[in-house]
Amino acid sequence: MRLRCPFCGRTYSSLIPPTCSCGEPLVMEYDYESIDTSRWEHRRMGVWRYRELLPDVHEIISLYEGGTPLIRAKLGDELGLRVFIKDETRNPTGSFRDRLVTVAVSYGLPHAGNGFIVASNGNAAASLAAYAARAGKEAYTVVPKLIEGSKLAQIVAFGAKVIRYGESVDEGISYAEGLAEGRGLYNVTPESNIVGLEGQKTLAFELWEELNPTHVIVPTGSGSNLYSIYKGFSELLRIGAIEEVPKLIAVQAEQCSPIASEVLGVEPKAEPTRALALYVKNPFMKELAVGAVEESEGTAVLVGEDELDLGARLLAREGVFAEYASSVVVPALMELAESGYFERDDRIALVVTSCGLKGMGAEGTGRERFTVGGTKLDILRLLKERSMYGYEIWEALERTLKYQAVYQHLRELEGLGLIEESNRRGRRVYYTLTEKGRRFLEALFL
Repeated sequence: MRLRCPFCGRTYSSLIPPTCSCGEPLVMEYDYESIDTSRWEHRRMGVWRYRELLPDVHEIISLYEGGTPLIRAKLGDELGLRVFIKDETRNPTGSFRDRLVTVAVSYGLPHAGNGFIVASNGNAAASLAAYAARAGKEAYTVVPKLIEGSKLAQIVAFGAKVIRYGESVDEGISYAEGLAEGRGLYNVTPESNIVGLEGQKTLAFELWEELNPTHVIVPTGSGSNLYSIYKGFSELLRIGAIEEVPKLIAVQAEQCSPIASEVLGVEPKAEPTRALALYVKNPFMKELAVGAVEESEGTAVLVGEDELDLGARLLAREGVFAEYASSVVVPALMELAESGYFERDDRIALVVTSCGLKGMGAEGTGRERFTVGGTKLDILRLLKERSMYGYEIWEALERTLKYQAVYQHLRELEGLGLIEESNRRGRRVYYTLTEKGRRFLEALFL
């Protein structure tokens, strides 16, 4: 394994930077002439089945990720096409990011004395939280303010620290880099460390073994998965396993479309979308993703907000529960089929990246229906110090807030299991944090 700059030729062999000193993105390369794919046939399905094309590690941290099902889509039969669903919701934490994190954590373990960190819009953060717990290491996750409550709950459940920063994930990348340097953390954010992308490319290897597709339709936010899949197929081409790379189709929401709009030559938008995991305003991997589409002779599709529910419903008919950010592949397929883009003998793979349970708790604007923020967080902070009753809390808040509103917040926090009644003194009801509430605060703040 080596890292090479395709522009100036400089090579690297130590810790993985994302770019060469000349500014160009680095590429991780292997001894392709020695690769014998027949060895893979006798190994368990999953990411580490393809270890000859993965970084060398001393210890594998795995939850048996990869090896996800490929399902023949009934919708394809209705369209007169051969369509297959690559169901990445079946990964250990419910998303394709487990492929990235198993490799990044395994490789970074010797360098993660103080733990790991990632900037993520939710899925990679949940994945890191699980794999770091498995490795016995601390995990720090920098997530945007616009994130589904279900993803936050998953991150906190695994014991990771949560830092809310910025509105979209790209705003938190440099912040995570600063924390990594200042606290001695190993950064697995793909824009800051390309090693994890090697895990994501194994999706391409599985598709080749199961289908050898002619087209792969990919939900696209940061562009890292699209580029990873392209790299995987490019390596299969290089070792002679395939004759050409399948056409890659990038799908983005119309509301936030920096990559797809570049491919299509239209004006991009950078606004919140209900497909919240695709809300990346300035993707660091835009050029690599656009290059992957163009070099594979693929295309891009923009999906409207009114099409997201349709995509989710049609996937549910197939027995696949996907979040909106994954469901975009269905209306994209239908639009391309209607335009005559496909041939009848094409083999089309829809990559469904994340489970629908992870997308719960988002309104049409992409904002959480409920977030423990503002006044509720202030109440939790107060109760962390000592038990208090309603009027006492109201006075301590020192803000323009109706007295009765305090009790509404207290009821909601009690319903969430974060606080409980500790005792009564006359008419005064005192509240205190539950153990869950204490863990929540510990996870939410450094």
